[in-house]
Amino acid sequence: MSIIKQRIRTKFSRSGISSAPAKKVNFSVKLRTPKAKRLFSLCRWLHIYISSALFSLLLFFCVTGITLNHPDWASSRSTDSKSITLPSTLSQTINSEEYPLKKIQAFVEEQTGLAEPRSIDLALDIGEITYDYPLPSGYVFVTVLLEEQLIEIEYSQGGWLALFNDLHKGRHSGSVWSWLIDLSAALMLLFTLTGIIILLQNAKHRRQALYILLIGSMTPVLLYLFAVPRLLL
Repeated sequence: MSIIKQRIRTKFSRSGISSAPAKKVNFSVKLRTPKAKRLFSLCRWLHIYISSALFSLLLFFCVTGITLNHPDWASSRSTDSKSITLPSTLSQTINSEEYPLKKIQAFVEEQTGLAEPRSIDLALDIGEITYDYPLPSGYVFVTVLLEEQLIEIEYSQGGWLALFNDLHKGRHSGSVWSWLIDLSAALMLLFTLTGIIILLQNAKHRRQALYILLIGSMTPVLLYLFAVPRLLL
C-alpha cells in the first residue's frame, strides 16, 4: 500500500500537480516581495527628502495655523501717508495730452514698487485718479491730483504676525506665492501618503498604528458633527 502511495506522489510531482492543499498567501508575505521592497525604498527616500525640503514651510504653516486662531495676538495697524510731486517731464505731458493714464500709472508703480492694482477709479471731472493696491496685512491707496500735479500715497500695514497670517491664507500675496502654497500642499500630501506606505512595512506596530490612523481620521469628523455650529434645514 505504501508503494502505491509513493508512486502516486511521484506521478503528481512529475506532472507539476501538488497533492497538498493550496495555502493562502499571507499579506505580510506580499509586503516582503522584491517589488514591495522597492516601493518601500522609494517611499522612504521620498519621505526623507520631502520632509527635509519642506521643514521651514511645515514649521511656518504649523505656527501660523495657531496664530490664525488667535487674531487678537496681532499688534495694532499703523497708517501713514506721503506726497510726491510729479516730475516736470510728466507734468509737461499732462499739459500736452489730456490724460496720459499709462504713463502716470508707470510712474506711480516705479516710485512705490507696486504692480497690478485691484482697482483704478477715474474722476476726470475733478482731475483725480485713484489706485488701490492690496498688500498682505495692509493696503496702499494712491491719489493722483492732476491739477496740483501731486501724488498722495496713503498706506497701512499690520505687524509681523498679521503679515504671516495673511501669507498663510495667501491673501493679496501674488501669483508666485499662490503657486508656492499649491506646490507645498501637493508635496505635503505626498509626504503623508509615503509615511502611511512606510507604516505598512512595520509588522510589529502595523495594527496599532492603523487603529490610531483610523481614530485620528474620524476625530475631526466627529468634532465637526457634534461641536461645530452649522445650519440644519
